Amino acid sequence: MKLIATKSMTYATRRLQAGEQFEAGPRDARLLIAIKKAKPGDGDGEAGTSVPTIPVPEPVGELAVLRAEYKAIAGKAAFNGWNAGKLREKIAEAQAKA
Repeated sequence: MKLIATKSMTYATRRLQAGEQFEAGPRDARLLIAIKKAKPGDGDGEAGTSVPTIPVPEPVGELAVLRAEYKAIAGKAAFNGWNAGKLREKIAEAQAKA
């Protein structure tokens, strides 16, 4: 991925000045952009020149529903280490106390 240095720095044994264009791998590019040492360069029509994004998994399914139910009943978030069976037990205990 082509990048442009925003600050003077050393990358891959090269001393770069601000404004100098250089090539970096996708992982390094994401890091350098995040710490504001570089910005994306001109793409020249190359594929994959956009900033890579990290996919954020969303809680989906039965476990998410049980966690939401536990939070509504108990008034606090469920422990992330609990599986569906343990959450059902905790929900039953919380309902019995109420």
